[in-house]
Amino acid sequence: MKKNQFASGNLLKSCVKLLLSVLLLPAIANMSCSMRHQGPSAYFDMGNDTSAVWEGFTRVTPANVFTPESGFGWQSGDGLNGQALAYTKRTLNPIEKTEDVPPIWTNPITEDAIISDHENTFLFKAAPGDYTIYVVCGTSAPSRNQYFDFTLQIGSEKQHVQFEGGYNFHSQRFLARIGDEPIAVRFTPHSKWTVNAIIAWPVAKTSIVEKEIITPFEEWTYRMRPDEWAKWKLDSLPPAMEYTASKADQERGFVVYSRHYLEPIYPATRPRPEDLNPSLKIFATPGEYEPMNFIILPLKNLNNAKVTVSDIGPVPASDIDVRHVRFMRARPNWETEFRYLVVPDLLEHFNSMEFTAGENEKFWLIVHVPENAPAGTFTGKITFVCSAGKVEVPVELRILPFTLHEDPGKLFGIYYRHPLDKISGADSVSNEYFRNKAEMEHADMVAHGTRNVDLSIGGQAADANGNFNFNWDLLAEKFALWKKYGFRGPVAMSISTASVYTKYTHETYGNHLLNVKIPPKEFALELTAMVKAIEKERKKRNWPEFLYYPFDEPGRDSVAVKFMAIILKACKDAGVRTYLTANPTTKQFQPLKPYVDVWCCQPYSPDRETVLADMKATKHEYWCYPNHVAGENDHTPVTGARMTYGYGLWRSGFVALIPWCYSASTGDQFNYLDGRVMDFFNRSESDGRPMPCALWEGYREGYDDYRYIYTLEQMITEAKKIRNTSVQQKVTSAELVLQNVWNAIKVQKKYKVEGLWAPAEFDLHRWQIAQQIMDLQKVLKK
Repeated sequence: MKKNQFASGNLLKSCVKLLLSVLLLPAIANMSCSMRHQGPSAYFDMGNDTSAVWEGFTRVTPANVFTPESGFGWQSGDGLNGQALAYTKRTLNPIEKTEDVPPIWTNPITEDAIISDHENTFLFKAAPGDYTIYVVCGTSAPSRNQYFDFTLQIGSEKQHVQFEGGYNFHSQRFLARIGDEPIAVRFTPHSKWTVNAIIAWPVAKTSIVEKEIITPFEEWTYRMRPDEWAKWKLDSLPPAMEYTASKADQERGFVVYSRHYLEPIYPATRPRPEDLNPSLKIFATPGEYEPMNFIILPLKNLNNAKVTVSDIGPVPASDIDVRHVRFMRARPNWETEFRYLVVPDLLEHFNSMEFTAGENEKFWLIVHVPENAPAGTFTGKITFVCSAGKVEVPVELRILPFTLHEDPGKLFGIYYRHPLDKISGADSVSNEYFRNKAEMEHADMVAHGTRNVDLSIGGQAADANGNFNFNWDLLAEKFALWKKYGFRGPVAMSISTASVYTKYTHETYGNHLLNVKIPPKEFALELTAMVKAIEKERKKRNWPEFLYYPFDEPGRDSVAVKFMAIILKACKDAGVRTYLTANPTTKQFQPLKPYVDVWCCQPYSPDRETVLADMKATKHEYWCYPNHVAGENDHTPVTGARMTYGYGLWRSGFVALIPWCYSASTGDQFNYLDGRVMDFFNRSESDGRPMPCALWEGYREGYDDYRYIYTLEQMITEAKKIRNTSVQQKVTSAELVLQNVWNAIKVQKKYKVEGLWAPAEFDLHRWQIAQQIMDLQKVLKK
């Protein structure tokens, strides 16, 4: 069965049944055994006539309209669509000769669904009594243009369900009393609704059903198919240090402590003496964001845990973002299979939480200082309360008397999967969602110092009359966001080289030009014409400069390099600058140097001296895409992320950072082990609001480090113009501090884990720089 083939026909049905019988017996056997003894329960698996049905469940299709005789079914058959898409095995990639893993592993419940944009009600009878009703909503289809937004209602209780696209599932629970009349589960769409299963059981049977049905189903759905999960092994972390809680903490039921936010805290981490009973102290400038954190070590199970904050001087509590650090199963490397770690990663919003004894829970708070905040030292507090009691953590914030400057010579960008690319063909609610998501993500990027993203022009090869068809309106909408949020160019602009290649060769060139052949000369002529057509429109609309990006990460063999020379020259023949993701120090890429204007290298390579000399001699630019701190790891090198974006960039000579990628998912966005590779970087809340990972916050802190450095450098430049002894003494002192920081940096191609400063040293260097800024500020005022 091919990777994206729909589950239909007798052959597929037989295959699914065979897989179920051979691979899935343990979980199903437990369920079947329990069902024989559960009494008056109701289990419904939604789908179509050919999709698989979980053993012991009743198949429900759009054709099942309720009758008193059947005892279950839809109130109406109008507008219902039964969809099925099964991912049940690995397949061979014929091009790369590797094994492809499906985006998710489906089971008989998750592989199929009933979807509709019409309101409808599912009715079923059961023996009278109090019931738990468990409704599974999701879809195994990609649904790239769909935002599901609907209301579920049973009796007087309503629950709002929202999620983007496919590959993810949501379980809603209701408590209801069933009498003589059928129970009604009403689906009211705002865009569309979807349902995979409805499971109802008497409340008295809850412990049995939870253990033997719900828990196995959720482990399979939100983790992996049982036989596949059995292949994965947990990598060991450094053992936790011996720790005995104080008598007071034991009586209270939890320990509170804090460590520097750059230091990963794992479930089994234990506090050091200096970590206990923390008082949090931070400093920041007006307009700056600054993180702080504290950790709760539960000594027993806790529930109803909540965190509140007070104002901190001029910073209102509403400007302090309180988040919980979610532990995720992550691969040690983004392509690793069958090995994982449990690591701190996502920073999620929450209302109240339940904690398990012995497992740390970390809270990450981000203070946003108002632009007009006065200088001074201010205090406040964080309050943690739970079923065992409460604790107050004091906070001290020092607001510095200056603002940070931006270096116009540096560009902070990021590769971006643009939500606006999904609005074509979507319903109005989905279109509004994707537009709102793009707005929120652009605002989030600005708040983290990022003001540039790569874009794609799309389009196809020229038609029979030599005309190109581009979606200018879509690109205009993207640049309207650029203007609104103060983004700046140039823009790494991908063009449709593949469509022109296929037109003239009737083939595809494969990943990294694995199968490329040298095309006829007409290919290059048309590529030049395409670039000229794009440039004409760009100038007409007064958009930023485009750096033409005809192919990403080419292979190094001679044919691939020759092909790259052809397409890069074709672009330059249109009078534009080009962009290439490759390292110019690689021997095989030397022939490309005459045709490349911007080299985008994954590490900081070549070194500073080479970069500066080449940029001066040839006007080349050097950009860096530091994927080693964006997701090609276990998501914990936050220290490396901060170093890369601040002190490392300062030492490198490179002019731009543009990592891949703001957010990318292969399957379920909250399952890093499904699919062929691990998900990258930030996630999304149900309404499209960004959910950052800790690495993303490391970027912002590095960006701020660089702004502190640049602000001091600018002040030194201005102060040198003043012929005053005391001013020049302060200049000498400031230059010495900067030189000491410069010398303390262990220069590396990739700042990740090894060879970095201890977390506290980052803040020490920042404070030393801030102090020099304030000292110069004082003498300049005099």
